[in-house]
Amino acid sequence: MKMPKIIACFLFTASLCFYQANTFAQSDSTITKKSYFKIAANYLSNAVYSGRKDSAVVSYFSPSISYFHKSGFFLNAGMSFLANSSDAGSIDQILLGVGYDFSIKGNFDGGLYADKYFYSDNSYAVTSELQGNIGAYLSYNTGLVTIGGGADALVSTNTDLNLNGNLSHSFSFGDEINSWTISPTAEVNAGTQSFYRAYYKNRKFSFSSSSSKGKGHSAGKNNNKVISFPQQNRFSVLDYELSVPVNYDAKRWGIFASPVIAIPVNPATYAIDGVLQKETLSTSFYVKVGAYFKF
Repeated sequence: MKMPKIIACFLFTASLCFYQANTFAQSDSTITKKSYFKIAANYLSNAVYSGRKDSAVVSYFSPSISYFHKSGFFLNAGMSFLANSSDAGSIDQILLGVGYDFSIKGNFDGGLYADKYFYSDNSYAVTSELQGNIGAYLSYNTGLVTIGGGADALVSTNTDLNLNGNLSHSFSFGDEINSWTISPTAEVNAGTQSFYRAYYKNRKFSFSSSSSKGKGHSAGKNNNKVISFPQQNRFSVLDYELSVPVNYDAKRWGIFASPVIAIPVNPATYAIDGVLQKETLSTSFYVKVGAYFKF
């Protein structure tokens, strides 16, 4: 099946999920929900995506603001400042997002979302050639474990399809006003990598055109090397991840931390001036910590 047909099927399925979820959520919900705003800030020790990372550490400090309507609809906006390197303090990414979350009878949770990205020309994050994405997720709590999965259409020079599946179990302590939750999770990510190839060509290495200014690590380096990818952009497993998200939630505020171990597989093959090379992948440990306030 060609990529446009895959994306069309994904959008059609997501639309059906949205319709069904909206119907069930409206009819089955017995809890009165309230609309609210959320202000949050987090620190990410390294911008790792599906096990891929730049040779330099990309750490972010990211403030954001979101609005959650009681129907499940939400809007968010945020920006990420570099927290390391000589460019520390500069804006590396701006994010605008919209979505819809739902719950069915307390066992099924799901949602749809769409994000638009704006990256600095100086960014060397592996996702820096992404322009946006649309996605959906669904999870089912069996009581013993929660089984989850999701799909994303990533837009860069082409459109990628990424899928993920995960298993988790939550341990909760406290009450509804003051609660701790620890959720050990195992996840696998798979997909195509047009965005990653674009990062290699436009950010990691120099452009092949002497008239190009370059971006990321390529800025100001016009040595006319030609970067090519002899293999097809195949759908494959990208990485396996183990994480232990920890959350503390009070009535109007909360804190969270999520340490992650990402084990990448299936390294990319590329050629520089016709000389074949294979990227070096390594296991990553990174952590995301933050806090939020609701009003």
